[in-house]
Amino acid sequence: MSVLGELLQWVERKPLVLLRFEDGFERALRDSRRGIDRFTVAKPHGAFHELKLPTLCLAEMPDGETCKCYVGVVTSKAAITTFDSRLTVIKLRPLNLSSLDSLQANLGEPTFQTALKQRLKVGCFALGLSPKLTVAVVKSLAADPDNRKAMELAAFNIPKLRHVSASEWGQLDAIGTAMAAFGLSKTEFPQLVDVPDGSDSALNNLTSRAFEDHAIDKDASVIPGFQLLEKHITGRAVFLKGDEQLVVYTANKGPLETMLGVDLIYVNETVGNTVMVQYKMLEAHTDRVTAKTDWIFRPDDQLRSEAARMKLPPITGKIDDYRLHRSPFFFKFVRREGDGESHSSFVISLGHLNQLLDSPKSKGPKGGVRVSYDGLNGAYLRESDLIGLIRSGYIGTHRIESDALNPIISAVANGNRALVLGWQKRIREGGVP
Repeated sequence: MSVLGELLQWVERKPLVLLRFEDGFERALRDSRRGIDRFTVAKPHGAFHELKLPTLCLAEMPDGETCKCYVGVVTSKAAITTFDSRLTVIKLRPLNLSSLDSLQANLGEPTFQTALKQRLKVGCFALGLSPKLTVAVVKSLAADPDNRKAMELAAFNIPKLRHVSASEWGQLDAIGTAMAAFGLSKTEFPQLVDVPDGSDSALNNLTSRAFEDHAIDKDASVIPGFQLLEKHITGRAVFLKGDEQLVVYTANKGPLETMLGVDLIYVNETVGNTVMVQYKMLEAHTDRVTAKTDWIFRPDDQLRSEAARMKLPPITGKIDDYRLHRSPFFFKFVRREGDGESHSSFVISLGHLNQLLDSPKSKGPKGGVRVSYDGLNGAYLRESDLIGLIRSGYIGTHRIESDALNPIISAVANGNRALVLGWQKRIREGGVP
């Protein structure tokens, strides 16, 4: 089903909301921290009582003799005082529409034209439309290709409506793990974004979707007090908090993945450690005899290829900091079944994985090797464990190794593919795990 088709089904259950702002609001909003990307409005409780959220909204913002209209998402309403509620609006995108009144002319059926005219006469700040009128308005707007694209991009931010691929979810989860490791909260928002057109990095989603109200927020969004200083290429985000700095690289499908066999790289510049994670999906498997369901991963050639690349070039120099576990390479195994936002998972080190693959306990009934959720019997890192270890600097490379690696990683993230070949050559000539 197309995005528009899914959107039409959604608004039949949670109809469109019309928002009419006072003159000059848009200019003032542009000067706010997040502008039209995310803002809140407070009104008496009754102003929002008929709204069914989250859903699509159309916003009208007059400015003197002109008027601008936008489509976005109203995510939530919440009581903030005895008398007032707060409405949260995100991801507004401009429409080819002169005003909400002008919608009437394109509705076709007189019944819908009259119904919309009567609703607009009410004069309230927030108006909810009926399901049938909503569908008529959405279809009318979708006749304009630009408006259809704007609505589909807005729909991308409605929870449960957007489908997330396993690869994308993995990157989002890993970005959130890094942010959580540095104490960023889920309400933090990037201050600067620079990702080129065509990049498949999930860092794009730091500005193209709202993480609040999603269970993935726990993993994929937050670090209290940090702000995103820089973000670019196939994925590099730099966060600042006081004198601390966190750098996250997305390596999936890019030269960094080719070089290191990992999806995400976390660089804690405060304590000097670097941690790298590869994501793998666990599939449900039900035993025919016991009827018990376990979650397993069957190693394949891709895993072996990735593990073979998980090596660092020899680095000489004095090590003057402590690491409980020096190797930066970890695997995060995620249950494929979930809602695209929240998935159970566990983390093990590369060394632990290699031990499992060599162990008779990893043999299945037919002799095949597999990583089993139940078979590990709790002997793995939980999400909070990994976050704490990254943040404390107890795992990952020593500072001297990170200092040598980071300029190379940064150069490759900026597109220097020659370094990938050079790195691989050095590894073949005698790298160390």
